[in-house]
Amino acid sequence: MAGKLDEISEAIGRLRASVGDIRRRLDDNRTLQERRHADTSAALHDLAQKLDAHAAAVEAIRPTVAALALSRSRLATFASIGFAAVIVVGWLLQAAVKYLLSVAFSHFH
Repeated sequence: MAGKLDEISEAIGRLRASVGDIRRRLDDNRTLQERRHADTSAALHDLAQKLDAHAAAVEAIRPTVAALALSRSRLATFASIGFAAVIVVGWLLQAAVKYLLSVAFSHFH
């Protein structure tokens, strides 16, 4: 009976050591998780500040971008009108040259 009690006592001792090791690991894990949480929170806070600064910069240049878009639209409109005007002037010039040549050659007949 004494041998059996010794085995039980040793098993209880091993269990206590295992429980103590598990508690130590849990404490280490908790400490690590708290440190990770603090690091992640700080990184997210820094990222939020950078995003706020970026959003402010975007808002500051938004009117400029809108004006450039309008300028591009105006430029495209003026380019289309100018191109049409060049075509019309070309047709008129062609018609005038044909007319002048026909008048000039009609005298030689």
